[in-house]
Amino acid sequence: MFMERDGWQLEGFESHEGPVGVLLADGSEPRPIIFDLGNGSNFYESIDWWHYNGDFRRPTPVTMRGRYACGWRGTKTYVIDWEKVRENDDPDAYDTSGPYQDWETPLRRSPPAR
Repeated sequence: MFMERDGWQLEGFESHEGPVGVLLADGSEPRPIIFDLGNGSNFYESIDWWHYNGDFRRPTPVTMRGRYACGWRGTKTYVIDWEKVRENDDPDAYDTSGPYQDWETPLRRSPPAR
């Protein structure tokens, strides 16, 4: 298992890949961030947690959690300290071990069927 900017992955279990999920103050998940890179018809979308930082009128979540691509969401949430995130200016330096452990635990208990 490894973390890349696009999420945690377990080889052979693509439906259980997962990035860090985020929640807004009202408990909802924000929609993907859309980046308009010019005057073309193609737009880049992202659900990377650090893009939801309040810049350019983007929503700013208050907590993060583990999630799978198949739709599973962790029940435990972890407060995001945006001051620390901005201070380091490196999302990989921010501690996402809580959501990772929540993501990994069900896989360790009973690995998904291939």
